[in-house]
Amino acid sequence: LFVLDQAYAEYLDADEDDGGLELAKTASNVFVTRTFSKIYGLAAERIGWGYASSDVIDILHRIRAPFNVTTAGQAAAIAAIADTDWVDRSRSHNARWREWLAGEVASLSNHGLRAVPSRTNFLLILFDGALTAEAAMKGLWDEGFATRWLPGQGLPNGLRITIGTEEQTRAVAAKLRAMAEAA
Repeated sequence: LFVLDQAYAEYLDADEDDGGLELAKTASNVFVTRTFSKIYGLAAERIGWGYASSDVIDILHRIRAPFNVTTAGQAAAIAAIADTDWVDRSRSHNARWREWLAGEVASLSNHGLRAVPSRTNFLLILFDGALTAEAAMKGLWDEGFATRWLPGQGLPNGLRITIGTEEQTRAVAAKLRAMAEAA
């Protein structure tokens, strides 16, 4: 079974589609998964969906737990699918502020910070200067920002920062600048 995790597919433009969903429609061993956690903002509901051949779906139905999705989660997912304006606004907001934050990080490259290009709702910031990813995480945490430090994924110099509101994103950038310049 070839599983394609397309959790961030809604952030991509139509011309960036990897063809996975179309492949799953014709290949009996392909399973595509998506989530309502990202662009739809329903992470707390722990709800997603998948597409595969009827044989794969049949097997999954046999091994899944009963009542694995709450009624509220189902209702929220149905409402989210119908709210295409929300998705469009979220995609636009995310693209704008992700690029803005990437630019702010690029302006700190002389301090060893760089952002890995992204099409998701977060940036991976690499810290190769005096300011470490761990110290940045702690400093941002002290300001109320939860970020993800990535030593468990083999990136002890990496920090994943999700794009928030304009105010939050500007505050994160300001704190990163202050910490990098003080290091």
